[in-house]
Amino acid sequence: MREHFVFCGGLIASRNKSAILHLDVNAPTGSPSRINLRIDHISRRLAENIPDLLTDMLEVAAYVYCADQFTGRGTSQMTEMGAEWRRRFRFNIPVRCLSVWKNPSILDALCDTLSFLSEDEYAFEFVESAKLQPLQSYIPFDDSMDQSFELDEVVLFSGGLDSLAGAIDAIMGAGKRLALVSHQSSTMVASKQHGLLAALRDRTPPGSLFHIPVVINKGHSEAVEFTQRTRSFMFATLAFIVARMFGRDDLSFYENGVVSINLPVAEHVLGARASRTTHPRFLASCGRLFSLLLERDFTLSNPFLWKTKTEVVKVLAKNNQSDLISSSFSCANVRQATKLSRHCGVCSQCVDRRFGILAAELSAYESADNYAVDLFTGAHQSGPPLTMIEGYVLRAQKLATMSQHAFAASYGQIFRAVEQLPGLPDDNVARLWDLHRRHGQEVVSVVDQEIERRSSLAGFLDLPTDCLLSLIVSPVAKQPDHQDPVEAEPTAGEQAEADPHDYGLKRTLLAIDKQARRVVLEGGLEFGGQIYELVELLAETFSADIDSGTFSDQHRFVTAPILAGRLGIDEPSLRKRISRARKKLTGESLEKLNRQLLPNDVVENQEWKGYRLNPYLLLVNPSQLRRPPSKLSHVSNQMVTSPDVGH
Repeated sequence: MREHFVFCGGLIASRNKSAILHLDVNAPTGSPSRINLRIDHISRRLAENIPDLLTDMLEVAAYVYCADQFTGRGTSQMTEMGAEWRRRFRFNIPVRCLSVWKNPSILDALCDTLSFLSEDEYAFEFVESAKLQPLQSYIPFDDSMDQSFELDEVVLFSGGLDSLAGAIDAIMGAGKRLALVSHQSSTMVASKQHGLLAALRDRTPPGSLFHIPVVINKGHSEAVEFTQRTRSFMFATLAFIVARMFGRDDLSFYENGVVSINLPVAEHVLGARASRTTHPRFLASCGRLFSLLLERDFTLSNPFLWKTKTEVVKVLAKNNQSDLISSSFSCANVRQATKLSRHCGVCSQCVDRRFGILAAELSAYESADNYAVDLFTGAHQSGPPLTMIEGYVLRAQKLATMSQHAFAASYGQIFRAVEQLPGLPDDNVARLWDLHRRHGQEVVSVVDQEIERRSSLAGFLDLPTDCLLSLIVSPVAKQPDHQDPVEAEPTAGEQAEADPHDYGLKRTLLAIDKQARRVVLEGGLEFGGQIYELVELLAETFSADIDSGTFSDQHRFVTAPILAGRLGIDEPSLRKRISRARKKLTGESLEKLNRQLLPNDVVENQEWKGYRLNPYLLLVNPSQLRRPPSKLSHVSNQMVTSPDVGH
C-alpha cells in the first residue's frame, strides 16, 4: 500500500514526500488547500456551550473526509486482488486540546472507527496550536431562529427515502420534535432537502422541525474518489456536535437493515466496496469514540435496523405521506443525476429504491421516468453496472430460499454485527436471517410480477439483450436453491449407523503384581520402580472406595503432603516424579501398543485436592494382562475387581 501524507491546518511537510495533500479549514479563499466548512441556522446561544475539543473533532472529520475524496483508490478493475483499493493515510493535524488527542484510548478508537468504515489504514500525529479559529468562525449566525426550541431526537437527514421515512415516523407517528442535520454535498441535493423540509413543515405542527444544513467541500475542485466511505463519519460528527448544542447524548441514523448490514452483492465485492455507512459496528465504534471525548456515554442508534427497504417505504404510506416519495433523492451518482435531473437508475441505491417502492405497491407515486435507465428494460453498460444489477437479483433469490444455517455459513460477515447488538447472539442471527429472507422474497415477488406481465414471446423479443429481464430469463441466470454443504450431508443418525468404528468408552485395564513389584497395563506393558511405588500406594485408596461402593465421581484423593510423606520425598520431588511417570506411561503405550493414553488416564489429579487413580480404571489380575492381547476381549466379570461404570 502506498502511503498518503496529509498535512492540515497550515502544517508543512518537513521533507519531500511522494504523495502529499495539504488541507486547511482556515486557508484564504481561493487557496488550493482551502476546505469550505459552514454550519447554517445556528444561533450564538446554541454555539456558546461547544468546547474546543468538539471543534477539534469537527475539523478532524472534515480533514479525513476531504482526504478520502481527493485520494484515489486505483482503477475499477480491482487488479492484484484489490491491493490498490486500500490506502494508508498519515495525518498531521494541529489541535486545541493536544493532551486529549494524545490519549492512546482516543487514538485507538479514532483509528478503529475509520479503519472499519473505509478499510484503509490511519495514523495521526497531532500538534498543539493556539492560532486555530473557534467553532463560531464556521457559523453565519442566525439569531432570528427560535431560541426556545426543545427537541426529542437528533436525526441525520440526507433527503433519501429512509431518512425521510424516519423523520416522518418520528414526528407524525411518535409526536417527537426533531433536529434534522443534513450534509449538502451539491446544489441538487440541497434543493431536494429544502423541498422536503418545506413539505414537512406544512404538514406538521409548528416547532416540530429544526433544520441544520452543513456544507463541507474543497472549493470547486473535482473529487477523484467517489466512494467516500468516510462521509458517514463526518455526518455522524456533525450530528454529534449538534446533539451537544442541545444537550443530547444520542442521535439516530434511519436506514433499512439490509443496507445497514450490507452483505456483498456478489462474492467478488472487496473491502469497503461493501459500504458500512450505518453498520452496527460502525455506530458502536463511533459511540465509543464520542463517549471517550465527552467522558460520558453517547449512543448512536438505527431505529430501522430490523426493517427491509419495502417495510421502510410502507412507513410513508402508514403516515399518509406516500406523495413525498417522488421528491426524495437516493442516487449515489450525484454528478450524473444533476446533469440528467433524475436518478441514474443503475447504482445500487437506485436499484434498491426502485425494488422497495414496487414491492410496497406504491409505484403510482413515482414514475419510471424518474430514472435514466429503467429497472427491468433499460440497457445497462457492460462491466460493474451490469454485474451489480444481475448480482442484486441473484443474491435476493438466494436469500429468499436459503435456511438459517446456510445463511450463517455463507455470510460470516453478520457476526461483526451480531457482537454489537443487544440481546442473545442466537436470537440476533435468527432475526438477521429473517430480515434478509423477507428482503429476498420482496425482490423475487417484484421480478415474478414483471415476468408475468410480459408473458408473451413478443414481450421478450423486444427487450435489449443487456437489460435485467433478458439476463433473468436467460439460462445463465438459473440458480439452484442454495443449500449449505453441511445440509447436504446425511443426518447424524445415518452417519453413526454407517460408521464401522467403535467410539464407546474404552476403559484402561491395569494390574498390580505385588510379588514382582510391577504395574501391568493392557497388552503386557510392565513398569516397576518409582511408577510401581506410586500406583501401589494410590491403589490402596482406590480399592477401598471400590469395596465401599463409592460412586466413581466421588473417589477420594490423596493429598500431596500425605502422598509425598508416604513416599519419603518432598512435594516438589513428588510433582516431578508424577510428571515423569505420566510421560513414561503415555510414551511407551503409544510406542509399543499404538494406543494414546492421556496424562490423567492412570494417575489423576485436581488442584488443591491431590492425586488418585483414575476412577474408571479396571483393576484386574496380573495374569490376565500377561496373556496375548487377542484374548483380552474375553475378560469375564469374575476377573474384574472394579465395578461397572454405571455403579
